[in-house]
Amino acid sequence: MPGSNPSPRQAFPPISGEDVLMKMKQIVACAALVAASSVAAPAFAGATGNVGVFSDYMFRGVTQTGGAAVQGGLDYAFDSGFYLGTWGSNLNFAGSGGDGTEVDFYTGYAGKVGDLGFDVGALYYYYSEAEETAPATSPDTLELYAGLTYGPVGVKYYYTSEYFGTDKSASYVNFTLAQPLTETLTLTANIGLNDGDGVKAAFGDSYIDYSLGLAKSLDAGFTATFQIVTTDQDPAYGGGPDSDSPKVVFGLKKVFDL
Repeated sequence: MPGSNPSPRQAFPPISGEDVLMKMKQIVACAALVAASSVAAPAFAGATGNVGVFSDYMFRGVTQTGGAAVQGGLDYAFDSGFYLGTWGSNLNFAGSGGDGTEVDFYTGYAGKVGDLGFDVGALYYYYSEAEETAPATSPDTLELYAGLTYGPVGVKYYYTSEYFGTDKSASYVNFTLAQPLTETLTLTANIGLNDGDGVKAAFGDSYIDYSLGLAKSLDAGFTATFQIVTTDQDPAYGGGPDSDSPKVVFGLKKVFDL
């Protein structure tokens, strides 16, 4: 998230951690679709957990740890299509000099209309490190999101009235691809558009983040991931001197039923 500020992150746990059930389910929608009589509730009802280790925690193209991350979450999906969950990770914001924890809380509704998947909800980011590094400017943030998926492609829109550590609004539009190559290997790609006064206050300007990776399903519910992540940020601004340099992220996670 906001580069040199002790504020946080985005979406970018896609494969590097943001791989919580929610972050996989957040493929969102329009209110008109929710009202359609042909809406079907998703098939994933019940409780699940997830835990993973990653070489870095990248959020919307920006590192949140500058090193290894341990992450995990709990999710519950109802037969009706409503769901809720929580997810956490260790943190070490660049330049803050402090260690902390991020804990996300989210709830929403997901379903399908024919072959079109949708998801709408709210996501709250809580940062324990904020109490130590920036008590006057809390990065804790509430985002609303809505998204759609069709086959291997998806788009999701996020909006907040107070972007991480600022009092300004911002939006994030995320385009994703998850294309199976074999029964156990999936190609993943992401393009994210970060815009709004909050983003400009944190980074000096709007920016785009990109990622390209592979996810390999292993035995016993494990998944190994590999990603190359970068942005088009100007290193002279808040992203830091290496903000536009590609980063390689490796991970291993496990999803399990409860």
